[in-house]
Amino acid sequence: MLVQYEESQGSAMFISHQWAGSDHPDPFFEQFKVLQEALKKMMSSATGVSANIFVELMYAEDKTGVTAQDLTSKPLFLWYDYFSCPQDEGREARERAINSIASYVEKCQYFVVLCPHVRHAEQEALTKRSWESRGWCRLERAAEGLRLKGKTGLTIEVHSPTYQALGPHWDWLRIPVGEGQFSVDEDRPKLAQVLSAMLTNKLNYYLMQKDFASYRILLNLQRLQLRGLPTSPKEDIVPGFTSQTNDPAVLAVEHFMYQNGFLSIRDPDLAGWPPICYAALDGSPMLMASLLEQNADPNACSTKYDVLFNFAPRMSALSVCVALMNNDAARVLLDARADVLAEDDLRHNAMHWAALAGNAEGLQLLYEQRQAATLVPNMLGYLPFSTACMAGSVEATRMLRAYTPSAEIAGSLHVTILCGRGSVEVVAELVDAKADVNYQLQTPLLSPLGILFAGMSLRHRWRASVLSAYAYHHSHATPLMCSIITSSFETAAALLAVGARTDLRNNRGQTATELAIEMGSPDYVVEALQGPGTARDRLVETYVTNEMRRTSSD
Repeated sequence: MLVQYEESQGSAMFISHQWAGSDHPDPFFEQFKVLQEALKKMMSSATGVSANIFVELMYAEDKTGVTAQDLTSKPLFLWYDYFSCPQDEGREARERAINSIASYVEKCQYFVVLCPHVRHAEQEALTKRSWESRGWCRLERAAEGLRLKGKTGLTIEVHSPTYQALGPHWDWLRIPVGEGQFSVDEDRPKLAQVLSAMLTNKLNYYLMQKDFASYRILLNLQRLQLRGLPTSPKEDIVPGFTSQTNDPAVLAVEHFMYQNGFLSIRDPDLAGWPPICYAALDGSPMLMASLLEQNADPNACSTKYDVLFNFAPRMSALSVCVALMNNDAARVLLDARADVLAEDDLRHNAMHWAALAGNAEGLQLLYEQRQAATLVPNMLGYLPFSTACMAGSVEATRMLRAYTPSAEIAGSLHVTILCGRGSVEVVAELVDAKADVNYQLQTPLLSPLGILFAGMSLRHRWRASVLSAYAYHHSHATPLMCSIITSSFETAAALLAVGARTDLRNNRGQTATELAIEMGSPDYVVEALQGPGTARDRLVETYVTNEMRRTSSD
């Protein structure tokens, strides 16, 4: 039933989805059917919506942020643009639709990413990864991150009727709207205006709330958020700046210090971040060089977690630069002898952060400065190659594979699957690098992951989540089994295409097929696992063959 919603009527849920056809949002009504079934499950489940495996791994706990009681305690309304946003005709109506997106998100208490595994009318398989690539979807997610009312936090991802998960609150920051895909490229200038207005409104909101740490982070992230759009960051959020200098370098520092409210070049703010780390967010090489000329420390680091990106304490300015692909600013720091091996509290150095960002250019810069950095493990025991696998970056893994021991590469498929970043391209790259497609996982009990998995495995018996299921079943599991546990069906298809075995059993005595049945995987996945034939061919065709066609045509 279509209604004109008022906030006094109950709660509202914003549904962000990708079109499943070129001229129709859902030509076979598949996505809407998944949404209907998922809502029934979420509103009746005793456990609520569990965090996705990466969020749970980051926090080492099950963050159940949305319960059935939350969803049923008052009437629930859905904002779903199945009919609402004109796509082909009526420029004026189209512009009104673009302008209104932030307002609709603002009125909704829940943000839902509807990203089920369905087939596009032109045969492309739709997934969370394809949703994330769409410029419009990125704008909607940015609107949630920049909302002024209510709490911005974990979003609900709907992957199937049986699998919903909470996604991380920081994901929108790493996927700039302007670097997304648009079917109508002329939308970019208008979207630039809308996004700029949202950023300015949020910055002013932080100032009014005296949340200066969040203000400084977002202020200096403007350049990143506006990448790929025909606009520039707003320079004078705080009015009244004046200067007597004619030196552009000195002027840049003075303006930066004024807009950020700093008095000292070296002292951190109450959030534990020194000015040079905020400058690393911005990425201006001239600003970075000017700060160093005025005695900023090239090895300065934070002392606390940041409130938006969740960067670790003791993260260096160099690590911040390469994590955000601000490579020109990173060059300035390297010229000033910034330490490539400086570690934060997660034992990540700059090489790990560049790998996590998929920053192949940054990795090359760091390697040329300190070749040994490719062999330094982080807290989980992962070398930079494996952290690139965590990010699902083909470019970064390709750059690092020549400098990585074969033993690290052999089990790398498990790393990319654990973090939900498996794809056809990543699987192909890792198999080409000699990753073992049937590698049976053995995690040392006293390692950080071993301790975490042991605790999660015990918890699985009374409070299940995706990570607890992974922990419970992981011993001697193959990559194919783990892709089923994490609902990474594109990865499963890619593994089957390169000959992954289905007869192997984990330490619980289960095969990939038996795990698929236990996890409630879609019937077409279960059938594909049961043996060669039409079902398997169709799965491979949907995810692998069509993805290879799409990639070759890009």
